[in-house]
Amino acid sequence: MIRIATVLMALATLAACGANGEPTKPVISGKQTIGVNSNTGAYSSTQIGITFPAN
Repeated sequence: MIRIATVLMALATLAACGANGEPTKPVISGKQTIGVNSNTGAYSSTQIGITFPAN
């Protein structure tokens, strides 16, 4: 079972690095929110996303 998982991870890594064609750049996005709430006071929220587009 571990051998199968290792092979699948190796194939996924090769596909992600462009071994089977042109490499694709990952899309990185981020969002930061800072605000004030009358009930709880100050708050902040941070979101970070990384997407690897499939061809």
